[in-house]
Amino acid sequence: MGARQVNQAMVMEVLRMGRMHIPPEPDIRFTGLKCRMEHFVSGMNVAVVVALEYPEPGLTVVTVIDVTKNTAKG
Repeated sequence: MGARQVNQAMVMEVLRMGRMHIPPEPDIRFTGLKCRMEHFVSGMNVAVVVALEYPEPGLTVVTVIDVTKNTAKG
């Protein structure tokens, strides 16, 4: 997160207010789903990828992406 200038408050806002533009998908590394939430926060379009394992109530942040920078490179 620090390398991408994203702090914990920004991640929490993405998880609370964000949208999923890509459907959740299974990941071969664990038994749950991987979900990508996106939201414009603090002047950045941020995506947060989380891992969900049913029926566990929690989630694990896998990575944080500055979507604007990644789109500009491609």
